[in-house]
Amino acid sequence: MNKAERCHAAMDYRRQGLNCSQCLLAAFRDRAGLTVDQAMALGAGMGGGVRCGSICGAVSAPVMLLGTACPTDRAAVTAVVKEYQRRFLEHFHRMDCRELLRSQELEPSELALELAGSDHCGRLIVTAAEILTDMLEEA
Repeated sequence: MNKAERCHAAMDYRRQGLNCSQCLLAAFRDRAGLTVDQAMALGAGMGGGVRCGSICGAVSAPVMLLGTACPTDRAAVTAVVKEYQRRFLEHFHRMDCRELLRSQELEPSELALELAGSDHCGRLIVTAAEILTDMLEEA
């Protein structure tokens, strides 16, 4: 799938009422060798910032998926995770779900605005899918 297809897939899952982590895990499931059911199960507890307002699923799911690109190289996975965080923070200035939900300072991508409209979390999901696609292509 190309970037636009991944973003559309992630938003399709969002429209089904899934959390940020589930949407991204499902849209990128092929990269981790997961079925849709496995992606849903892995992401179920990640919604709402691990159910306590902590790290957003639009951060936690990509971190898991990026780990599949270099699972045994600790230095490489650390570098790729830090780079994802840097890119995410460029758009959203924070990573915690609770803070992201309150924030009016989001800077989603153009595609996120087009696909998600006014859906606050949808904007996070689509932008995260774009960042993740770029980074997986670079890996």
